[in-house]
Amino acid sequence: MMSNTPVKSMVRWSVVAGTLGVLALLVAACGSDPTATPVATATPTSPPAEPTATLAPGEPTPTPAPTATPTLAPPAWQIEWDETLAAAKEEGKVVIALGGNASRTYAPRFEAFEAEMGIEVIAGTGGGSVQFAKISAERAAGVFTTDVWMTGVTSTKNVAGVGALKDNISDHLILADVVDPNTWVDGHLWFPNGLEDTTIAFCASPNVAFSYNTDLVDVSQLTSWWDLVDGRFKGQWVGKLPWEPGQTDSEHFINKPELGEAFIRAFILDQDAEWVADAQQAVDLLAKGVKSIFMPTGNASSDIEALESFGLPVKNHFAQGFKEGGVIGIGGLCSLSLLNDPPHPNAQKVFLNWWLTKENQYAAGGINGLSHSLRVDVPTDNLLENYIRKEGVEYFFPEADPSVPTNNPGLAFNRQLADEAGLR
Repeated sequence: MMSNTPVKSMVRWSVVAGTLGVLALLVAACGSDPTATPVATATPTSPPAEPTATLAPGEPTPTPAPTATPTLAPPAWQIEWDETLAAAKEEGKVVIALGGNASRTYAPRFEAFEAEMGIEVIAGTGGGSVQFAKISAERAAGVFTTDVWMTGVTSTKNVAGVGALKDNISDHLILADVVDPNTWVDGHLWFPNGLEDTTIAFCASPNVAFSYNTDLVDVSQLTSWWDLVDGRFKGQWVGKLPWEPGQTDSEHFINKPELGEAFIRAFILDQDAEWVADAQQAVDLLAKGVKSIFMPTGNASSDIEALESFGLPVKNHFAQGFKEGGVIGIGGLCSLSLLNDPPHPNAQKVFLNWWLTKENQYAAGGINGLSHSLRVDVPTDNLLENYIRKEGVEYFFPEADPSVPTNNPGLAFNRQLADEAGLR
């Protein structure tokens, strides 16, 4: 753009030139020197602006033509999600194998999935061992009826052992927030040991260490796991069979040098414990005051919570303050796998992604208040206080710690002791 200074000079020069022209005419008229005095040439100026159209009275002001806004293509993940969801709706259903606890707990979320996605959920109930027997028999016969597997880790490893799990579960994640590593604790997805990239651990909460009768046990006097086995509770102990699948307590004990095999031997062999196959029997003995300590509790910790809420003298303990520390675990509610050769591959993928969303993780955890998501953006205001991982506290996570052996040495040692003592 031109500066203002030259424009002002041209204006002054035009004025002077005009004055000289008038003087020259006057001199000529008076008979002065006939030689013509040069007349300055006017400096050309910019062409006039285009005339502005005059509107007739009452004529509306014309509206400028709209500027076209470029259309942005949706991200690749959105295109894949839309295509997968459309194909899943065509398939119409997804079939899920569930452990007993999950089948009882997650029914409301399956209903939510049906309502939101328009895909029917067929949920197979029964314990993990029952589901494993079904899948094994089907696979041996070349039959494939199930898409998703949601049981405890022990049963999941059994299913992996017969080659029924997809070995690339990460490749089936689509939604941007699910794929983003910053969504997850420590910046990565979590997999149970021995089930890397076949099974996603989506939640992990502090484990119940043991349950106790509040009329018979003063927990303020307990500061160590060893206090449980020093003889004060001998004959007052009941527990679910510690040598059966799903009992992960001993994976903690055997991997803690300050506990180890000596502690396992003390609680299985030296407490005159009553071992029961049905956890409900142990709950009843504890609530009635027949027994003081209930360990291991299996999946009965939620029953203890319920009885406590009704005013019975029972309570769960999480080893808070124990010098050897506590444990977080996946349990029977917090893992999900995909079966290979699924009958509904697109619905399988849609369910996986939907289940790991922030919204579902929040709602699923709040059903019983026990399941703290491994997503960092899921609120915990609907969880029971004892089941929330505390900030700044280190937890032993034997099911997903790569340094922990994957062959369940604690369970193997429990079985060895039981065999030696004729307990099974």
